[in-house]
Amino acid sequence: MGFYLQDIKVYWQKLRDSQWGQKVRRWRLLFVAIPLLLSLSAVWWYFWMLSPANPKKQDTVSFEITRGMTAKAIGKSLKKQGLIKSSLVFLIYTKINQLDTKFKSGYYNLSYAMSLPKMVDKFVKGEVMLKKVTIPEGLTLGKIAEVFESNGLATKEEFLRLAIPSLFEEKYPFLKTLPEGATLEGFLFPDTYYFPKDSPVTLYIDAMIKRFYDVYYRNGEFLEKEKKLGLNTYQVITLASIVEREAKLSSEKPLIAAVFLNRLKKGMPLQSCATVEYVLKEHKKVLTLEDLKIESPYNTYINSGLPPGPISSPGLESIKAVLNPASVDYLYFVANMNGSHTFSKTYEEHLKAKKGNEQKR
Repeated sequence: MGFYLQDIKVYWQKLRDSQWGQKVRRWRLLFVAIPLLLSLSAVWWYFWMLSPANPKKQDTVSFEITRGMTAKAIGKSLKKQGLIKSSLVFLIYTKINQLDTKFKSGYYNLSYAMSLPKMVDKFVKGEVMLKKVTIPEGLTLGKIAEVFESNGLATKEEFLRLAIPSLFEEKYPFLKTLPEGATLEGFLFPDTYYFPKDSPVTLYIDAMIKRFYDVYYRNGEFLEKEKKLGLNTYQVITLASIVEREAKLSSEKPLIAAVFLNRLKKGMPLQSCATVEYVLKEHKKVLTLEDLKIESPYNTYINSGLPPGPISSPGLESIKAVLNPASVDYLYFVANMNGSHTFSKTYEEHLKAKKGNEQKR
């Protein structure tokens, strides 16, 4: 046995010393060195990709992260704007550090000289330049307060506590004409705003009142038209808020406004389902007879004339519809299955239209 082992050792030594053996040793070194070099290169490349896209370019740009935007989409957008070197590395970095689902929406002030990790840190902390807040037409004051709460700008309670005319009437004298006890319901204009975070809540409310003021009062035509209708601004906005909630199609808003104005002239109750829903604080496909009998000054089924105030924030289209109603004699309308309405001049026509809709259902 020892003889054979000795032979194997001698043979192995000759093999190592041979030209072929020397080549094998060199290749073995390469097999170790190449993966090591590749690994080191990959690490170097990764960290280089994390560095600023252009350290010498100090320019700052606005970058928006929208609600629901994925880390992949954010990385692509950053790369497209030249703010980072690689969208892939952005995704890898955020995944490794478990930050890809923690970004806050809003507008950020970024620089080409900013590193990728620093950008991610801003996104996670929500260090926004301006917060985009969209207030759709037809929202109530309470719902607007919820929008601000969901955007982290104010609590609903704080917003509602400060949304009172007396805090802003010195700056906007028209608020002094509002009835005693009125809120800012209807006067926070629906639009898209960009707000700084951590600012006083009154700043946000002020901006929306100013938008209403600019839309309504800077246009002298609106004031002239409300005089011709025999209404004041508060009444116009109250009626516009009802039109906003009743109309599904923009083209029908002047018609719906005309129906309500015609009913007011005749002393008929408006009988608007939207005003009852305002009391109920919920939307119903069909109101019950009990709903229509609910005791409230806002219930236009049991009270004649306009309700005490607006029931939502009307948009410009609804305001214009009230100030420019269609020239028609309609007194009734009933909703169709497709969102449109059938308009009638007489109660008999109205009943026929209602029956036709019920049969289609």
